[in-house]
Amino acid sequence: MKSFLTLKSMDEVLCLLNRFPRLPGKLVPLDDAAGRYLLHDLTAPEDLPGFDRSTVDGYAVRARDVFGAQEGSPALLECTGDCPMGRTPEFRLQEGQTARILTGGMLPDGADSVVMVEYSRPVSDTLVELIRTQAPGDHVLMHNEDAAAGATVLTAGCRLRPQEIGLLAALGIEQVEVARKPLVAIISTGDEVVPFSSSPAKGQVRDVNSHSLGALCRLAGARVRFEGIVRDDIRLLEESVRNALCKADIILVSGGSSAGMRDHTVDIFTSMPDSELLVHGAAISPGKPFILASSDTKCLMGLPGHVTSALVCARAFLLPLLLRLQGGSEKAVPGVPAILSRAVASAQGRRDYIRVRLERKDSGWLAHPVSAPSGLICGLVAADALVVCPENSEGLYAGETVYAELLQ
Repeated sequence: MKSFLTLKSMDEVLCLLNRFPRLPGKLVPLDDAAGRYLLHDLTAPEDLPGFDRSTVDGYAVRARDVFGAQEGSPALLECTGDCPMGRTPEFRLQEGQTARILTGGMLPDGADSVVMVEYSRPVSDTLVELIRTQAPGDHVLMHNEDAAAGATVLTAGCRLRPQEIGLLAALGIEQVEVARKPLVAIISTGDEVVPFSSSPAKGQVRDVNSHSLGALCRLAGARVRFEGIVRDDIRLLEESVRNALCKADIILVSGGSSAGMRDHTVDIFTSMPDSELLVHGAAISPGKPFILASSDTKCLMGLPGHVTSALVCARAFLLPLLLRLQGGSEKAVPGVPAILSRAVASAQGRRDYIRVRLERKDSGWLAHPVSAPSGLICGLVAADALVVCPENSEGLYAGETVYAELLQ
């Protein structure tokens, strides 16, 4: 029986992930950049929107000309015409003048605000009464309100969501430099594991981990390469890991990470070129038999064979690594505060990840712990979130307010 090395805390493992360098960048077309991480700070090449524009239909005015205007004491202004859409008005408002304008239209020189059409009363073809006082800037988007030329609008590590893509399009930016997508090679191990498309015989199980872990990697922006299922044979597994090492940035081995006689992953990882064993055993539950090693700049990661343990480990350690490799800036895991419905025991010295089902109440969210062995997937399927019980705690109390990390 092999022995674990000294269990490392969650924080120690996360710190060790920093030794893996960020991936190089590449220019991609804007429409291919969604979900990617910006490699460098990005500055606005021009003002946005580039001109003062109206946010309503109405009349462009000088605010001083409608000061004090109201229903019983309107401001009477000369209407000089219309502000053309998509073009620059070829006139300047003088004292006592106004011009009709539509939403999105460019303000003429001299105008600094817009009175909504609802507060206007035409008197003749050239005169209009306005019954609302406006301050400078009312109902106007200023020429650099979205972005000022030369200002930093997005910072390195920013994930490009639809709104960021929209901002870049508005600035006319056709390509952006983002980190290359990590390639994760996934290997499942076990004499009892068969492809998910097979009909398992008695004593066999379908390969769940390859596909659940692959889905998690893809959702985190990585590419996935399935290297197949390898029997509990040290020679075959070593060959598979060595081949994957030539292609991928991360080699993920599911199963064989504990300390039993059929657990060869540690020995194989340490046999790779320029290898270093960083972690064999993490103080988390589920997921204690976790392995982290390096081969030059490549990452070798061993996850437990039990599906819940594998996915919890991957959330705890693989997701932060994928974020780092893509140059992403670390942010808090999305979650909600919730009241724990019943007490949960824990052991000091390890970080427990408790699966919970969330129920919406008038007073907020209620978190119901889900009990299921780590070898079953149903516990995670039934769960909406994970609640962390810290290392220095012996458990959580019923009625305690906890932070529920959403499973997405």
